[in-house]
Amino acid sequence: MVTRVSGIGSGMNIEDLVTKLMQAERAPLNKLSQKQQSLTWKTQAYRDINVKLSAFRDSISTLRFGSGWGKTKATSSNESLVSVTTATTTAITATRKIVVNSLAQTGSLHSSAQISNAGLASSGPVTDYNIDGTNNQFKITLNGVSKTITIPNGSYTNNIPKDSQDFGDAIQKAVDSAFGANQIKVQLDKTTNVLSLSPAGSSGFEPQLIVNSIANNGGLAKLGLADGQAYKFDVNAKLSSQTSKIQGGVNFNAGTFTINGQTISVDPNSDSLSSIITKVNNSAAGVTMSYDSIADRITINTKNTGANATIEFSNDSSNFLQNFKLGLVPKAGDPGNYENYTPGQNAKVVIDGIGTEYTSNSFTNNGINYNLRNVTDANGVTINASPDNDATFNIINDFVKAYNDLLGSINTLLNEPKYRSYQPLTSDQKDAMKEDEIKKWEEKAKSGLLADDIHLSKIRDSLRETAYSTISDLPEETNALFKIGITTKPFVLKDYANNGKLQIDQTALKDAIAKDSQAVINLFTKVSASNTPSDKGIMQQMYESATNMITNIMKTAGNQANTFDNVSFTLGEQINSLNRKMGDWKNKLTKKEDYYYKMFSRMDTAIAKSNSQMSWLQSKLG
Repeated sequence: MVTRVSGIGSGMNIEDLVTKLMQAERAPLNKLSQKQQSLTWKTQAYRDINVKLSAFRDSISTLRFGSGWGKTKATSSNESLVSVTTATTTAITATRKIVVNSLAQTGSLHSSAQISNAGLASSGPVTDYNIDGTNNQFKITLNGVSKTITIPNGSYTNNIPKDSQDFGDAIQKAVDSAFGANQIKVQLDKTTNVLSLSPAGSSGFEPQLIVNSIANNGGLAKLGLADGQAYKFDVNAKLSSQTSKIQGGVNFNAGTFTINGQTISVDPNSDSLSSIITKVNNSAAGVTMSYDSIADRITINTKNTGANATIEFSNDSSNFLQNFKLGLVPKAGDPGNYENYTPGQNAKVVIDGIGTEYTSNSFTNNGINYNLRNVTDANGVTINASPDNDATFNIINDFVKAYNDLLGSINTLLNEPKYRSYQPLTSDQKDAMKEDEIKKWEEKAKSGLLADDIHLSKIRDSLRETAYSTISDLPEETNALFKIGITTKPFVLKDYANNGKLQIDQTALKDAIAKDSQAVINLFTKVSASNTPSDKGIMQQMYESATNMITNIMKTAGNQANTFDNVSFTLGEQINSLNRKMGDWKNKLTKKEDYYYKMFSRMDTAIAKSNSQMSWLQSKLG
């Protein structure tokens, strides 16, 4: 590597001299770099238009065949009783009558009686009525809402008659302050001194009430109550702790029970009713189990409707069914039916005089989706299935929008102005400019890269030719776009972007569809038995043209996955060639720069030596 000198001997700025000399030497490399950048931008412009072409082609991919059209629209004379939609495009067009005699029902089983042995009372008499900051608080949860109860400090009594310091009254006031009056009743018996709390509500349908202690405060123990003590069965407590809260309850066993063939394990020392419900609902039993704390019963519903939706228990070694009253209770005088169990039922309907049953209230018949909402009278509901002309119009309207968007993009590129004085910037030029200046410059440098481009011109001409074509072997009234109300926009001078775009006369198109929707569809989708282009529908032709266009552009510019210098496409090969030439020039410039430094180094050394000799002579002569 050449040693680069700073001009100490000569006093010249050698670095600056070499830099200026190299700027001139670098001119051919800059031209190659600018050409390479222009080709890269051109490649990307081709790829961008190919993305639009691909999107257009994909939008008509399925529509070029008749199966993507011809939709049927179903309507109901009474949506509140029976609602309908079309299930397939091949729904049979007709008018039908449906009579709904009964809806499909889920199977349901519930506890035959309330579960809880309700009540919440102190374990013994409350005899100490002195309240201070160490025993004045506890927590109550009523129907899921938790609040802190604070009893005012003081010395209370439990006398007959009551006085102003009655302890029961003090607790009641503290509870009312938290939850409001008449929500929870507090009673401190004057004879037994036993404290009890009960939630307000209809007898047997009271909400759940649970008391809890507060850390570092002995208020709950002062009242003779235990942490977590509940008025009713506690769904979240371990089953082993809840036997006394169950009417006629027996101890739970570690065991299992089977529901609809699925075995559910029960461990009284770790499971709660809540965890058992989760196990059942997450199993493959096909049911949903829940517990209503107000009704105080378990309810089980099948997830499906229909006669096959049943609930069957067996093999209970855990006492789960007994404790939660889930055994079947026969109806008096009605053998085979039960007070607490109803199996699933099928929907029973009559369609066009033919009676049938379905396991669900939603079903499909002759391509129409039915959703039963309620039973009907004998007159039933009228269902009408007819061609969906609005859907056909919307498909054509969307096609015209996509066509115009693609054509507009191509027209814009073909007619973009080319600013020849705006060449791609070199790195030195970019260093001397601001970011927004670079952006504006490059916008002009990129403009016109595909102006009058032969590939885009062919694409434009092919699209227009197809749009203007007449399809042979179709009825004369519907064998061209202009005959169904789709024409070319009027030509406007210099309005390059919109030249050749299509416009729709909505009234004419809707009239053509209403008159013969299939004939209109055929104009777009007709398939040629002989593969003759003039025999093919508009979308058939455009799909094939777009595919050919995409292939041709890929041969020129590759695709998004290719590097820009990939030699498998034309522009990539040109960029690759330029890259090689640029590499050669960079090597030449490196050698040239080394040459200049060597030359100036020799000069600097010579000047330094001459200066040294002159200084010696002057010293001798002086």
